[in-house]
Order: sequence, then structure tokens, then C-alpha cells
Amino acid sequence: MTKPTSPIVDIKDAAEAADLYGNLLDTADVGLVVIGADRAICHWNQWMQSRSGILHEQAIGKRLSALFPETRLGRLCQAIQDCLEFGMPAVISPSLNQGALPLRPLPQFAATFERMEQSIRVHPITTSRGDKLCSLTVRDVTLAVQRDRLLRQQAAELAELVTQTRRSEDRTRAILQNTIDAILVASDDGNIEPLNARAQELCGPEGDPELSNIIRFLLPDSKHTPPQRPTADRLLTDLGTGVIEVLACTKNGRNVPLEVAISHFSADGRYHYIITLRDISQRKRHEMEIQRTMAELERSNSELEQFAYAASHDLQEPLRMVSSYTQLIARRYKDKLDETADEFIHYAVDGTQRMQRMIDDLLTLSRVGRHGKPFHAVPLDSLFDAIAANFRRAGLGPAGNIVRDGFLPTVTGDASQLLLLFQNLVSNGLKYSDPDKGEVRIYAGETDESWKVFVADNGIGIEPQYHATIFEIFKRLHGYGEYAGTGIGLAICKKIADRHGGTITVESEPGKGSTFCVELPKELPIVIAQESM
Repeated sequence: MTKPTSPIVDIKDAAEAADLYGNLLDTADVGLVVIGADRAICHWNQWMQSRSGILHEQAIGKRLSALFPETRLGRLCQAIQDCLEFGMPAVISPSLNQGALPLRPLPQFAATFERMEQSIRVHPITTSRGDKLCSLTVRDVTLAVQRDRLLRQQAAELAELVTQTRRSEDRTRAILQNTIDAILVASDDGNIEPLNARAQELCGPEGDPELSNIIRFLLPDSKHTPPQRPTADRLLTDLGTGVIEVLACTKNGRNVPLEVAISHFSADGRYHYIITLRDISQRKRHEMEIQRTMAELERSNSELEQFAYAASHDLQEPLRMVSSYTQLIARRYKDKLDETADEFIHYAVDGTQRMQRMIDDLLTLSRVGRHGKPFHAVPLDSLFDAIAANFRRAGLGPAGNIVRDGFLPTVTGDASQLLLLFQNLVSNGLKYSDPDKGEVRIYAGETDESWKVFVADNGIGIEPQYHATIFEIFKRLHGYGEYAGTGIGLAICKKIADRHGGTITVESEPGKGSTFCVELPKELPIVIAQESM
């Protein structure tokens, strides 16, 4: 087989060669401009025509400054002059070519690029006749410039990101190193790495040698390589509580209680655990202080209750003797002495009787916390039936003076103490009301968590500044000659409400009666429920 041969172009004369070179220049994908010694344009190819909008006929024989009169061509004109006079080539890059030739990009890029970025190469040419010319090669480097700018912008953003990352790493490292908690990271194979100085101090070579074993024991995946179970005295809190406390031993022999918190994250297809160890020595000391204080308060309260009970109980016998003999003197010598003596005897008898009532109330107050009965369901309807019956037997509550309005709930509590509480409130309502028109109304309401029982009267009322103090012991608003009482009844009511986890408040205005509200929880708090069992 014969090898195919490429067609051979036979250029017979110089005219054909000139036409060929002219066509090659016109069809080039760069702008070609030839400038003569007189600075006039000798050649202007098709690329320049399409980009500048200036035809070949309009450009030939003219200078660049005439074609672009409003454009600064100082650097380009200087390069052309140096090229023609001294034969010096030059390259004008985009960064030095702001406004050199106002050429427009192709239509499809017009919306993207506002102007064409150009690279202009200036080169001397010498003809066969010895004439010196200057050629300008203009290249469209808009895409390259845009790409370069984008790369520079991305490089700057990357550098900023790296800087921010380093700052963040430095900040994180500083936080880790200066935090008071020890922070460690462990992988699912049980390898533990301290992340800060505190962790190194506790778990490193100078720290507790058994602490790492305790941490591995607490990790969820430690069952793959089960470590030895720590001794009971090293685990301060039972594992089932969800809060884990361990005891670490430092190099100097000091025991440090630590609270352990474990969280996990996934990376590189493996589970990793973040372990935080917090020194709770100060909290433990505070807890011990609180426990000691509570024990002292409990002991003090118990001693005070015992003292109040013993004092009031032991006072009963001598007071009973004094009362008996003063009453005997009053009966035996009545109308046998003068009026002054009878008055003195009356004061003595009245004083002993008031003292007797006060001691009885003090005994009742001291028994609220010491001799309370277990809590159970108490229907308030039956409770107020018993209260009304007690007042009728005592002749203190005329028929119709105690009115129940609507449904009364069943609450949880000590029936005898609740009876005493509401009986005191009803008694107060009748005592401070008109004997003929007095009325005490009982009704109930509820919230999501509690029952509210209201005891309202139409009596003399209470001034607002006394709404809180009337529940304090021995706080009386009236003299003994006006209304009977010891000033302990409402204090007993408050103590009973406190024992039941509730509250007692009053709303009142002088002359418009008073409304006492006893609020009792539907579900007793754990502490109160345990104490009532």
C-alpha cells in the first residue's frame, strides 16, 4: 500500500504568498496590528475589527490615538516608540493595561465581563527593504484574569479560614488547658488520652494509677476487654443512679472525690468517648456542713419540743393546785370580804384559767410535730359534720351559722390535726362575728396540684398589715377583755398546714369579714410522705 501524501501548496509568486500570509493574519484568534515608522497603522486584522468595531478601512493610515481619542494610551504609545526607535520588545500585562484599548468581549461573555482584559505584546519587525515596523499582538485573557482573581480570592479565603482555624484551635487549647475540669478522650478499644493539664495530673504518670482502670470500667464498651472492678470505697455513688462519683488518690496521698460525665461521638468509623472529671471536694464539704447543720437543727428542734412539752406538762400540776385553791377561796369567802378582796380573787381565778388554756394550747402546738398520726384519706364533708356537731354540743354554733357551699374534696392527711385546724378557723369566724348574725361559710376550689379549702366569715375583719403576723405564736390583735383566746390558735393552724406540705393565708378588710384559705397538695412531697408513714 502506498502511504497517502499531504497536499502540497505551490506558491508560484510573491503575490500569492502575500495573500496567503494576509489571510493567515486575518483569521488568527488574536489581534494583529502593524504600525509603520510614522506611527500610522499598516495592518488591522479581522479580530481587531470584531472586538473594536472599527473596520480595516477606517483604521489603515491612522494612529491609535486618533482611533481611541478618549482612552489613555500613554504606556502603549511609549512601548511603540521604543520599539520603532530602539527595537525594544515589550509586554503589557492586564495589571498594567487599565484602559489601554477599549475592546469588547464576545457577545456570549458580554453579560459576564464588563470589559476585556488584554495582554499586548509589542515586537519590532524589519522588512526585506530594511524598513522598521512595530507589531502589536493583542490576546483576550479575560477568562484567565477572572480565573486568576478567583484563585487569588479563594486563596485569601483559605488563608483566612486557616487563620481562623488556628485561632480556634489556640482558643480551644487554651480553654482545655485552663478549665478546672479534667478532660480525657477514650476510643472503643479502651485507650485513654488526657487532653489537658488537669487530666494529666489526675491520670498521668504522676496521678492515680487505678483511676484509668476505673474509667475503663465505666465505659459502655469496656465489656470487650473487661477491666477489674474497682473497690467499693472508690465508687462513691451507685452506678444505677446515673450520676457517677469516684474517689481518686493523688501522689501526695490526698483523696479527691470526682464526678464523672461520659459522652460519645463517632469519627473514623469508630466510637470515641469524652470523659469529664470534676473535682467536687468543695461540694462534698458543703454537703457535710449542711448535713451537720441539719442534724444540729433537728437536735435543737427536738430539744425545744421536748422542753416545751416538759415545761408545759410539768406546769400543769402546780397550776392546777393554784387554780383549785383560788377557786376554793372564791367560793368560801364570796360576799364575806369587801368588794376589793372579791375583785382580787376574781383576777386570780381568771389569770389561772387563762394560764391553764395557754399551757393546753402550748401542749397542742408541741404535739403537732411529735405526736402526729399517719396520713390517710380524709373526706372533708365528714370532717365538717364532726366540727358542726362539736359546736352544737358546746352551744357555740347556733343552727345555720356554719354553712357548706358546694362539694368538699377528700384530702390526704392526719384527720385529728385537720379537724383541729378547721375547727380553730370556724371558731375564730364565729368569735369575731355578731353573735346573732354571724355566719361561717366553707367552700372548696382546686388547681392542677392542690385543693383549696376556704373558711369565710362576716366578722370584724383584719387590717392588711397583720395578715402575716397573726399566724405567729402569741400574736393577738385585741386585748383579753375584748375577745378570749391565747394567741396560739392560728400558729397551731399554720404548723398543721406546714406538716401537710400546704399553706394557710388570709384575705380580709376591716368591717368586711375574713377568708382563710388552706391549700393542701393532691400528691404529698416525698419527704412529707415518708415522715407521715
